[in-house]
Amino acid sequence: MIIWGWGRVTKRKIGQVFQRTCSYCNTTAIWNLCIVRTWFTLFFIPVIPYRKRYCVVCPSCGSYIELTEAQFEELKQAINSSSSNAINEAVPEVDKYAGKTETQKNYLKQMEEYRNSKAE
Repeated sequence: MIIWGWGRVTKRKIGQVFQRTCSYCNTTAIWNLCIVRTWFTLFFIPVIPYRKRYCVVCPSCGSYIELTEAQFEELKQAINSSSSNAINEAVPEVDKYAGKTETQKNYLKQMEEYRNSKAE
């Protein structure tokens, strides 16, 4: 009998990037640049990586912002050169609803509209 599976995830930290307040856990911390790989496993041993993502990860709760490979390389070079200006330029503009489902986005938008109408 062969036991196989997929979905094993490994994270490799590259370094600390910038300080940011997390929209999920509301903590302010220095986020980490990471490579996240998903593996095919055989007998519970990771064998073949089949998915690779580049992310900036919150150290408190693990929420993340996905990056393109070009943005990842810019941030990695900025870490190596320790230039804070280069890091600030390479950080993508992030949607405050990033990582949420459509239902969650709609709910949050309606709640904001409700609060704004109540404040007026």
